[in-house]
Amino acid sequence: MTANLTAEAFASTAFDYIIIGGGTAGLVLAARLSEDPKVQVGVIEAGEWDPNVPEINIPGLGGMLIGNPKWDWGFASVPQRHVNGRQMPQTRGKGLGGSSLMNLTNIDRASAHEYDAIEALGNPGWNWNQFLKYFKKSETTHAIDPDHAAKYSLVQPDPRWHGDSGPVAKSYPLHFVCGRLQEYLVRTHENLGVPLNPDSNDGNKVGLSRLFTTVDSTTATRSYATTAYFAPNAHRKNLFVITGSTVSKIIFQPGSSPLLATGVEFLKGDKTYHASSKKEVIVSGGSYQSPQILELSGIGNRDILSKYGIETFVDLPAVGENFQDHIYVPIIYEIDPQFDTLDAAREPGAPARMQELYMTKQGPLTSSPAFTFSFVPARTFLTDEQQEKWTSGARAVMEKAAPGLKKQYATQLKYFHDPSSAEGELMPFPGFLPWAGVESKPNARYVSICSAFLHPLSRGSVHIASADPTAPPAIDPDYFSKQEDLDVLLAIVKFTIKFFETSPFSDIVRSQVAPSPDITASDEALLEYIKNTCICVFHPVGTVSMLPKEDGGVVDPELRVYGTANVRVVDASIIPLQIAAHSQATVYALAEKAADIIRGL
Repeated sequence: MTANLTAEAFASTAFDYIIIGGGTAGLVLAARLSEDPKVQVGVIEAGEWDPNVPEINIPGLGGMLIGNPKWDWGFASVPQRHVNGRQMPQTRGKGLGGSSLMNLTNIDRASAHEYDAIEALGNPGWNWNQFLKYFKKSETTHAIDPDHAAKYSLVQPDPRWHGDSGPVAKSYPLHFVCGRLQEYLVRTHENLGVPLNPDSNDGNKVGLSRLFTTVDSTTATRSYATTAYFAPNAHRKNLFVITGSTVSKIIFQPGSSPLLATGVEFLKGDKTYHASSKKEVIVSGGSYQSPQILELSGIGNRDILSKYGIETFVDLPAVGENFQDHIYVPIIYEIDPQFDTLDAAREPGAPARMQELYMTKQGPLTSSPAFTFSFVPARTFLTDEQQEKWTSGARAVMEKAAPGLKKQYATQLKYFHDPSSAEGELMPFPGFLPWAGVESKPNARYVSICSAFLHPLSRGSVHIASADPTAPPAIDPDYFSKQEDLDVLLAIVKFTIKFFETSPFSDIVRSQVAPSPDITASDEALLEYIKNTCICVFHPVGTVSMLPKEDGGVVDPELRVYGTANVRVVDASIIPLQIAAHSQATVYALAEKAADIIRGL
């Protein structure tokens, strides 16, 4: 019921559920809730839908829409006081499918103990076993061609850990862009004490892993929330999706306690509309826009709301707080030109050849450009002395924290000293990344590694900066507000440089490009390089945390906003503590679980 759906028709429909945001989580909910033909489900999405965009559908073009204003919200942080005042890009997918339409397709999971930690923070039923159930429900895992598996030492998916009948298709890449570099990656990691992990989806994250990707290997196209959950169900007469429409606020029954939502107000063009909901309003705007929508609706910190003339219905200061994200630094080396990398794509005639190969489901366009990542514990890249220094600093930070945050920090301290807990991530990319302020050479070949830390102590915030619903929120990650985060990232960067200096990878290195040898000669210069080149990994969580209210929670374990009768939040913003994984799989799983909670299953 989406084709040619007008705002007037949407507003005149009596819904049972209204979902704000047709992104990764929102479309899961829409599909599952509309399985009951007696239930009317409405989805309001600010972006558009176009099923024929090559940059969405072709896996090898993943990331090409970053910065495209039609498909990327184009958010930026406020100037970061500990990152030389930089305003950091905060990419978010804008369109039906949300960020699942533009990410690099990697799909993985954190360690089992990280999901168990979510439960331990006060959320019964949100543990590894439950997440595993919904990981599997959300996915269909494609088998690997035996020859392909043998060539790259891949293991066939174990049905204990992988789903076989869910909406999202996932597969190992059809084309390994790294080619012969794979062997060098594996052997060098092993020489640094990082073993190959055949399948990190079993709850054991540490090691070098080949990640699955959300690619339908039968068609060599991206599988994302729109193709997996919406398109197969778009014919349902009880499912209504309107695009190009911005929700301005949730409407509540006057005087109700707890607060009862009766619908939403939304904008389409220059007109304002109201849509009613008999059962629930579900916010799935993501970690930046879900807190924004709550605050525009009168739920949040009274001081912030009054500043913009918004009446406070529920004084809930935790809205928009506890923001966490991964951050990485690019490291670039030139290598022996005999090795295949994506640098060849810049040469004359290469794009046409790649397109020709893609037509037969071959070549680099069939697959994500990066999928072999290593996840390493603190002891791998930090000396005993550095670990002791971090621990002392973290304990001092914890002592000054609010009671709820102390519990999070106590968990992070356990992670840090656990050899089975990933604290750093190396993301090799077979080619030159243009984000380090240096230029590539013609016909040269490069390997870039993005070095990230995974459990920051720093906490940021996302709040409204205006009462205008079309204005972007004020995003303040407050990167490196805790010095310990910068210290850890420095150590990970040094470990990455050590990787390039370790055999057998060192045998194929031709030169160090970024940071330059002069910069790596001193910690002071290297820290400046980190501050000038670091980038977020686009995995924001925590701004509508699922925690006990007294611990800084915004939603309870049933994802209902405290102080309301029928408003829930379902997206990555509810994750209270950052996980050592790319967030896509976890969002699909939590949305699947949320759908069952809402339906009473």
